[in-house]
Amino acid sequence: MTADVQKPSTREAILDATDRLMARYGFRKMTLEDVAREAGISKRTIYLQFRSKEDVGLSSIGRVVGRVIDELERIAESSAPRQVRLRRLLERRVMGRIEQVQDYAHSLDELFEVVRPAYLARRAVVFAQETAILAGVLAEPGPAKDHHRRIAEALLLATNAFLPYSLSPRELGSPESIAERLDSMIDTLLCGAIELSRDDQP
Repeated sequence: MTADVQKPSTREAILDATDRLMARYGFRKMTLEDVAREAGISKRTIYLQFRSKEDVGLSSIGRVVGRVIDELERIAESSAPRQVRLRRLLERRVMGRIEQVQDYAHSLDELFEVVRPAYLARRAVVFAQETAILAGVLAEPGPAKDHHRRIAEALLLATNAFLPYSLSPRELGSPESIAERLDSMIDTLLCGAIELSRDDQP
């Protein structure tokens, strides 16, 4: 593998630097000058990739979510039994996010406060993606129908309570506790989801 292949893109390097600085200082104290210095680039280079500090923060969240969506798609397409995939989808939807923000969990309240309007708009798009993935697994072996999507939405809304923006920094500091409580919720949710997903439901 060549050095060029191994080297992260400028955009990735900026986001990596942002994540490290949020862990070190928090989002509010972090400046674009800090990001440029941490990434080993000029501030001007940041503006070639991002419009503002808020855009950098929002893109950091977007990268976390994008990685989770990629993981969910791999799980949905795997050959594991349907119930195993459903459990794994719900678990990784939450824990995939939690694990990625652990280092700067204390900074999330600051970040969400600044980027909230744009974040909420993007969250609606992501929710639709997650719904489609989950509904597709619920519907197997046939195509997803309205009742599959409604069940998928209900499952996702229930697990929203465990996503990083819903938890305090103290709660985010205990991923083991989150995983334990999430596991209990998933047990309860999946009890009826498979039955409700049958094609003969109205």
